[in-house]
Amino acid sequence: MATLRQGGGMNDKLRNVLNCRYKAEIQDALYKIKCYSEQELIIPEHPDITGEVDKLLQKIAEAEDKIAVMELHYDENVANKTVL
Repeated sequence: MATLRQGGGMNDKLRNVLNCRYKAEIQDALYKIKCYSEQELIIPEHPDITGEVDKLLQKIAEAEDKIAVMELHYDENVANKTVL
């Protein structure tokens, strides 16, 4: 039988710091998208609003992926479960 834990462990503090970092990246990107949407901001250096929003969505997706991978491989509640 295999377990979901892959590789070495990760201590709680490190896991918490990374989780906070990725959630902050998500909140930052969501806030910027909201600003673009509600106030129709046009920044001279970034006239391509759709391109900027696309980049922000990519940041959100990457941060969410990192959180999911960390939960799969290093979350104590999930990592010690046995895969049948």
